[in-house]
Amino acid sequence: MAASRFVLGLLFLAAMSVRAQEQNRLLQQGDEMFFQKQTDIALPLYEEAYKLDPRDNGALIRLIRAYSDLGWLRLHKDSSAEHYYRRAAVYADTLLAVSPDLPSAHFWKAMTSGSLIPFGGVSEKLKLGKEVRLEAEKTIELDSTFALAYIILAIFERESAQLSWLERTIARVIFGEELHGSFQASEEFLAKAVRYDPANSYAYYEMYWTYLAEGRKEAAAESLKRVISIPAKSQREEQQHQLAQNYLENLRKSSE
Repeated sequence: MAASRFVLGLLFLAAMSVRAQEQNRLLQQGDEMFFQKQTDIALPLYEEAYKLDPRDNGALIRLIRAYSDLGWLRLHKDSSAEHYYRRAAVYADTLLAVSPDLPSAHFWKAMTSGSLIPFGGVSEKLKLGKEVRLEAEKTIELDSTFALAYIILAIFERESAQLSWLERTIARVIFGEELHGSFQASEEFLAKAVRYDPANSYAYYEMYWTYLAEGRKEAAAESLKRVISIPAKSQREEQQHQLAQNYLENLRKSSE
């Protein structure tokens, strides 16, 4: 009997090893496609890897990133963006449930909640906004060098600074505090993001929007140049480059 249990144990370990090897193969193939800027092809590979181990952080993070990127890429092209963003949010909830102490789990929860803001009414937008801020702050509490979390807080500050009186009234109820927002705070958060990750194109891209909101066109243009100077590593970043070039050209024309 003991020998039989031993053999069964060996077979179980062998099966687990084969499963892990297959998952790694799928994740590697997915990464190859993702970094070749073929996110649509990477996604099903990540899905298959996830099915082999639904609690694997690596597979979950890749799925969230891919769905989020596809949502962003389709945001102004067709009606499928919301579908991709909501799928990303589902996987973000799973990641947070599986690894509640993982900084990136809180970051992706903040990121995916923020992505859903355009699809809700005023009250829902503000409730999601509260979730975004709390999760981004939790990310930094767990890892003070997490650059992307500072970018989220910078966006939060900039957008809060531009709320209408109605939105501020609702925000007071939802947040339990006056919500003013500050362009200066947005700049400070973005400066921290760049300090911890100097090659982060997303930080410079958001700097453009903050400077533009302040009317600082020269600083906005310099931020766009920094975006363009950083090599694109994904399909989303490639599209971001194109947008940055378009915005830069528009700034040049408006200055003539």
